[in-house]
This record gives sequence, C-alpha cells and structure tokens, in this order.
Amino acid sequence: MKHKFIMHKNSSAPLYLQVYHFIRQKIVQSTYAAGEKLPSSRQLAKELNIARDTVKEAYALLLSEGFIVSNTGAGTFVNPELEGLEPKTLIDNKLDQALPLANWVKRLGDSNFDRGEADKRPFIDFGFGRSYPHVFPYHIWRQLLSRYLSTDDMMLSRYGSVAGFLPLRIAIADYISQYRGVTCDARQIVVLNGAQQAFDLLARLFVDNNDAVFIESPGYPDAFEIFQAHGAKVVPIPVDAQGLPVDTLPQNINPKLLFITPSNQFPRGGALSANRRLKLLNWVSSKDTYIIEDDYDGALRYEGRPRSSLQGLDSIGRVIYLGTFSKVLFPALRLAYIVLPEQLIEPFLQAKRVIDRGSPTLTQAAVSDFMSEGHFMRHLRQLRNHYGGIRKSLVTAVTHHLGDQVTFSQEPAGLHLMLYLKGDVNEQQIVAQLLKDGVHVTPGAQFHFTQPVPPSLLLGFSKLEQGEIEQGIHLLKKQLI
Repeated sequence: MKHKFIMHKNSSAPLYLQVYHFIRQKIVQSTYAAGEKLPSSRQLAKELNIARDTVKEAYALLLSEGFIVSNTGAGTFVNPELEGLEPKTLIDNKLDQALPLANWVKRLGDSNFDRGEADKRPFIDFGFGRSYPHVFPYHIWRQLLSRYLSTDDMMLSRYGSVAGFLPLRIAIADYISQYRGVTCDARQIVVLNGAQQAFDLLARLFVDNNDAVFIESPGYPDAFEIFQAHGAKVVPIPVDAQGLPVDTLPQNINPKLLFITPSNQFPRGGALSANRRLKLLNWVSSKDTYIIEDDYDGALRYEGRPRSSLQGLDSIGRVIYLGTFSKVLFPALRLAYIVLPEQLIEPFLQAKRVIDRGSPTLTQAAVSDFMSEGHFMRHLRQLRNHYGGIRKSLVTAVTHHLGDQVTFSQEPAGLHLMLYLKGDVNEQQIVAQLLKDGVHVTPGAQFHFTQPVPPSLLLGFSKLEQGEIEQGIHLLKKQLI
C-alpha cells in the first residue's frame, strides 16, 4: 500500500509529529483497519523518503497513546480494540440539522451590531470606541510593567484576589470619590474583565426568566443582548435630549434592573438633569429595582468639571456604579470596575468566584502605580485637551456642511457624535456609499430598540485629524443633498 504523505515545509511541528498525525488520521478514518498490520519503520521510512528514526518516534508516540500495539517478532498493528470506535461522520450524526444548544444561546437572537470595524480599511475612519495611540504615554506604561516583570515578587506566582488587586481598588476609590462624586470605599469595588462581565454577573444575580429589565433607547446593544440572553424581558425606554424621561417609566412593571448612562447618554449624547436624577432615585425607592449606572466616559467632558455620578446622590443603596479604563487608557487593557452597595458585595463576589478567578494581577498592579504616581490625572488632562479639540473640529464641520440637515447633542463630552438625519433618507445606503468613497461611519439603527427607527449615523472621532474630519463630512454632505 502506497502512502501519500506531504511534509509541510512551513510547519513548525517536528517531522515525527507530522508523521504521527498522518498515521493517526489514517487509523481514525479506518484507512488502516483495527488489527491491520502496519509497515515496519524501515519500510515506511523508505516509502516516505524520511529517516527511519523519525518513523520510530512517531510509532512510539502512537504506541504510548494506544493507537497501535507491537508484538515482538510479529510486527506493529492497529490496536484491535479500536474496531467500531471510529468517529461517525457529520451526516451520520445529523449534526448539520440541529445543534443541541441551550436556550441561553437561542435567546441571543440575530445580532447585527457593528462593533465599529469596517469590512475593508477605509481612508477616513469614523469608527468609535478606540483610543488615540499617540496620546497615551506608552513609555511610562512599559516602565511600570517591567517594574514587576524584573522582580521575583511572589505576586506573579499566585492567583490574585477575586475582588481585584487591593492597591488598585484603593486608587480607584480615591479617584472616583474625588472626581466622580462616588460615595464608596475600596471594599465595595470589584475589578472586572471589561463592562460586559459586569452585565453578565448582574444578570446572573438578578434575572430569572421573564423578569423585566429597563434599558435606554437608543442604547448599548451589548447590554441589551446579555440581559436578553439571560431570559430577561428587556423593556426599552426612549430617551430625549436630557436623557431618560423618568415620568415615562411604565408604572405597571416592577423591573429587576434599570440600565442607564446618565453622565453622557450612549449613544445619543446628553446628560441626565438634576431634576430627573432626583426623580429617578425617588422612583426606585418604591420599587424592588437596582439601577446600573454605566459611567463609560464620564471623565471625558471638555467644558467645566465632569458631571458627578448618580451613585453619589443615592442614600438607600440602590445604585450600582460601573466604570471602565477602556476609553481613558486603551481598550485592549480589558479592565473595568464596579462599585457595589454593601448588601451586594458578598453575593457578587460569590458569583464572580464561581466563573472567574480574577483579572490579571500584572496589569492591575501597573494601573495601580499609573494612578497612584500621578500619571493618570496628567493623562486625563491631556486627553480632555486633545479630544476636546477634535470634537470641536467635528462639530464645526457638521454645522458648516450639514446645517439643518442633521441634529445632534451639544453636550461637550465623549468620543462620538450621533447624527439624526432629517428627511426621507436611507441610512444603510448612505453608509454603503460612504464606504465606497473610503469613509466608514456606523449605522445608527442597531442602537435603537423601539419603532419607528429614526435614520441616524454614529461618528467616532478619536483617531481622526482635522483634515480627515473636514473631508469626511464633506463626502457625507454629498450623500444628503
């Protein structure tokens, strides 16, 4: 029997492993039947034009794993005990007809949320959710990381706390108490692997099948999908220029959770007024409801002091505060944090302990030093200056070129603008044509959870220069004329 074996020259695997996989596949597919005698190592080496020792190594590995047996004086054979155990084909098992997936997966639905990445790299990219690489002090970050990598500290050789690195939690508590108006101490803070982990854990704690969760519309699709996947009845609440209209909350529904972005509503823009904040806290005091305050970019306000948190006004322990480093440091860091009311600390940590041993201690330690040594606040000041200038350029270009063809929030905050398009326009056609022109914008329909969906576009600006903004808005104008 001839054996068609092709050595992969570009493979990093040793040749004996390639031979091993080749023979094992023949056995699994029953090309070599159970009990069949295999060629000797000498014969196979000659046939494959490779060294005999290579074949002997492959045979030794197959023997140790039980795929073959060796009888002294008789030769090498496929293990007879493998007869009838070859894997069935996909068609035999009919796995292509129905996957035995849990209801959790089925509730995910058909998500078409564009995470801000175009199919092809555009010339002018208004994608959102990114940091500006030239602003972040990577030289300092590398020094902080190397500080721990160059020591023999036992910190790196053991698991960290499920709640997070204590010095980082202390630094976060100090920062959000002073600059975000959050009332807390380090015990209430848990470090997370991104905001999505917070949504997932809170859904596990609060949501049973068909429990109601209120969420803003337009709003954050990832939060919507996570709560829906956990069986929640997600109730979208339309927002206006001042955020969530508390007076419009359904009176006949007692939600388990209410998700809100009060400092800078995502993605529409605008801050929740003081009047509405107090109304919301009064409303929740009579409900069995917890508020999730997502302060995803609250520090990025370009005029005056950043808006203080809703949590700081909460006197009954019903607001869960969520912050992230993705916007102010860089997204790949994947670090967020949550501030829990006292009564939720133990249940939350118990849930987190079951599914996650904690965030990487090395990066937590570096962020802790970045904050405690003053780099963080200097970086924030630089970000506000830099991003504030870019946002001003974008607002100027939109106002000049598009005039009364669009509306948008005037709130001087965040890293994007949502443009609401006036008239009878097709946002999908506009997005597609702009991409042909080398401009990427995100369609707004995916952020709206109620009907009718107003035509809108989401424009991120964190990675653009003034000239790119001017050209991109000029091309958008051509589509709206």
